[in-house]
Amino acid sequence: MSIDTNSLIFSLSMQLLQQDMLSNTLLTGGQVGRDLRSLLIAESASLRLTDPMAAGLTGQIRSDAGMLRTASQNVSEAASITLQSESNVETLRESLDRMQEIAAGVADGTISTAAGESEYDDLVTKIDGIISASSYNGISLFDSAGWAADERVTQSGTSGVPGTTGKISIQAGTSAFDLSLQDLSFIADRSFATLSSVNGLTMVGATDLADAATASTTSTRISSLSSYVAGIESMLEGRAADLSSQAAGLSAQASILDTAAETRAKTNESRTLEQLVLDYVITNVGKIIDSST
Repeated sequence: MSIDTNSLIFSLSMQLLQQDMLSNTLLTGGQVGRDLRSLLIAESASLRLTDPMAAGLTGQIRSDAGMLRTASQNVSEAASITLQSESNVETLRESLDRMQEIAAGVADGTISTAAGESEYDDLVTKIDGIISASSYNGISLFDSAGWAADERVTQSGTSGVPGTTGKISIQAGTSAFDLSLQDLSFIADRSFATLSSVNGLTMVGATDLADAATASTTSTRISSLSSYVAGIESMLEGRAADLSSQAAGLSAQASILDTAAETRAKTNESRTLEQLVLDYVITNVGKIIDSST
């Protein structure tokens, strides 16, 4: 089929003329033209009114991300408290194990009573120091005597009795959980009445290692006490690992929400209503060829 070049040129010329007339009308004559011209040469003072729900959603996503990040920090702090407690309990348990070895050595004659008593008493002093001095950010980790005046800690049980705990509330998002501290002051107080297998231990070298028979009994008692402390050590180790994993998970979720908010923000329409109208007029009314047909 042949193309009438003259007709095509004429048709395009008329469309160009119509576009020029439309542009002149819009951008030069009358109040509408003046208003539209001002949009092209000056930033509109109008509020960004397009898609307020989308903007609100983006803000909510960012808020949720911030909440998760704070929760991650709090849980990470709880993990740090637990890790320090576990480390100190490990040192305490190792000291008890050495005391048991000394008692066994005195009992079988491989360690002299004098040498055994000296090291034994040094280890007791070390254990008492761990119990009284261990703290995290001012919070006593093992000595319930320091919990009464600390509003961050709620005690459960009687001070100086095995099984007594102190609870710290950890805020994690919209909820909270309790982090338990173990009261080991009964060791420093020599309050072993409720631990029948340990009761009778004085933790005084001259008494506990007085002779071979007494040292043998002491070895058994310390072994039982060490087993009790080892159970706490194992519990703390598992708890610390769980808390560290939870903190990492919360941090990862916060990062995902940050990315989602950033992506959602990029899709939000930032032009003013007037700019949208002007863009529509220029794009759709002023075209030479209607691409929709």
